Amino acid sequence: MDAKSLLSKNIAKYRKRCCMTQSQLAEQMGVTTQAVSKWEQGICAPDITLLPELAAFFEVNIDELFNE
Repeated sequence: MDAKSLLSKNIAKYRKRCCMTQSQLAEQMGVTTQAVSKWEQGICAPDITLLPELAAFFEVNIDELFNE
């Protein structure tokens, strides 16, 4: 699995683990719900500047966002 696919899978996994909707994560990250949806579908990836914020929010390190 490539890095983009792992990232999209992990964003969805960690979001669900936090019992959050895509809208709630979008609000927390300052993006649209459509952006989160596209991340989780693998259509696009979050801006690189959001990765540290996502990792901190999910209480993981950035590497864990890209690992199985």
